[in-house]
Amino acid sequence: MKTTEPLSIAEQMKVLQSREDVATWALAHLGLLPEWRDTNEEGNTGRCQEAVNRVFTLTRADIEASLAAQGLQPENLPPTKTQPGSRDGSYFISNGKGEWEYYFQEREIRWPSATFNDLGEARKFLLNEWIPVWLKHLRIPCRTKSGKMIETL
Repeated sequence: MKTTEPLSIAEQMKVLQSREDVATWALAHLGLLPEWRDTNEEGNTGRCQEAVNRVFTLTRADIEASLAAQGLQPENLPPTKTQPGSRDGSYFISNGKGEWEYYFQEREIRWPSATFNDLGEARKFLLNEWIPVWLKHLRIPCRTKSGKMIETL
């Protein structure tokens, strides 16, 4: 085992912003078997989650404060695009009338989407989408334009 100490918040944020797979990263950081990342094998999902929880101790407030200190808004985090386009990916588009739509696009077809009339709620949602699945306990409910509470699409 390499270390049992959690990373500093700055180090944790550096890993998150690198978009590396946090389960693979945590296993390597702790000196655990890389084969445990194969979650098709029984028991490995729990092993990966335990490794992630030992290394990544940051809170939602830590993430928000770190991004704010860097001058980053959730809409500026990869891979979200803020201008309409024809490429596959996720988009966060303002209609200029106080509404924002988040959607996935594949083969020029939009699918799962959510519309927000509150930029604060939209930013909560965007941060939820950016947080890796292994840290899904950091996701919070957000209110869409229709009043529906969602955490992710």
